[in-house]
Amino acid sequence: MTDLGHLRIGTADRREAVARIGRAAAEGRLTPGEASDRTAWVDAALTYADLDPLIADLPPIAPPVVPVGWSAANRLPIASGMSRERRNGAWEIPPYLRVSGDLGSVRLDCREAVCRSLVVDIEVSAGAGAIKIIVPDGWGVDSDQVAKGWGSVRNTANRQAEPGQPQLVLHGSAGVGRLRVRTATRRRRRELRRRVRHELTSGPAPASGWVEEHSEMPNSDDLR
Repeated sequence: MTDLGHLRIGTADRREAVARIGRAAAEGRLTPGEASDRTAWVDAALTYADLDPLIADLPPIAPPVVPVGWSAANRLPIASGMSRERRNGAWEIPPYLRVSGDLGSVRLDCREAVCRSLVVDIEVSAGAGAIKIIVPDGWGVDSDQVAKGWGSVRNTANRQAEPGQPQLVLHGSAGVGRLRVRTATRRRRRELRRRVRHELTSGPAPASGWVEEHSEMPNSDDLR
């Protein structure tokens, strides 16, 4: 019996008691008649003093198992230790993560990731390492709550997500390490500039060379 047995019970208390009685009957701990009688007494109970004796000899119902990453108390850990940790391709992002750079580096490539929540809470600790996060266009990344310490924080992604796109909220510390956040288009722009430079440096010979090789053409002197 509770210490405050004189207090009145509510609807939630009755539902929990009925659920415990039903579970006990399903497990063979109570006969159908006992379960029916106890359920009726639960409906008639007014205080905890009335209710507690009806379920005192029954095991409590175990709370549901929450998958890792689906509660702030049980975040999905992603840590590099003294090495490297990489997440890319079609990996799954739960609502709660804990990312640690330690003495190595962590790279989270979200371009093909499946995000299970429109708001993702990420606790970061760069330590003495490095954390890099790459997000698709349209995603938002708020890193205002990340303390720099002796480290550095650089976020070139949009702070607010576009409608219907995931919003990442980062908090924690950069320590003496580095935190970098960027969008997917930045790399594509670099690759495009690199391709253009390559084509310019390895393109066809200038016109003057072509004219020298075809001096028999009419008006070739005008083209020099």
